[in-house]
Amino acid sequence: MFKLNAIKFYMFIFIGKLNLSFLIFLIMIFLLFTENALSFTKEQKVSINGSGLKIPRIVSLKNSLTYMRSGPGKEFPIKYEFKKKGYPLKIIAEYNNWRKVTTSNGINGWIHTQLLSSSKTGLITKSALLKAIPSDSGNTLAKLLPNLLINIQICKKYWCKIKIVKGKIYVGWVKKNTIWGSTKN
Repeated sequence: MFKLNAIKFYMFIFIGKLNLSFLIFLIMIFLLFTENALSFTKEQKVSINGSGLKIPRIVSLKNSLTYMRSGPGKEFPIKYEFKKKGYPLKIIAEYNNWRKVTTSNGINGWIHTQLLSSSKTGLITKSALLKAIPSDSGNTLAKLLPNLLINIQICKKYWCKIKIVKGKIYVGWVKKNTIWGSTKN
């Protein structure tokens, strides 16, 4: 009876060692291959406690005087000063209530969400003709110069209906590829 119990005991120890070895083997496999497997699926995080809206997206300035900061907080120094209400910016990252934005000419910085609007505005990138209808054959209403701030009413495949307020109100169509802020650019 003692021999039988001793055999059972040694069998238990042997199986326990086998299970422990197998468990160690599985842990090593997991540690070796997990990092590589996860690195292929990880995307760069552009939002930390942000809005949940898609990034990048176009927004505009609410006020005629807005400060762009070098980091997400009032303690960061002012990097740039905007003096144009409605100026379009592209959001490229989010951190709490701060948005990292870029301008049409590549200036990057941070602006608080309370200073931004979802109003659709854009900038004319090169000389363009304002047309009465969305066609090259339509009547020309005005010639638009680069860096002109416009309000975008609606965009179709190749054309956008815009509104310009410069003493007088101009409404018409302009080619989409001449507007920064109308598309993913």
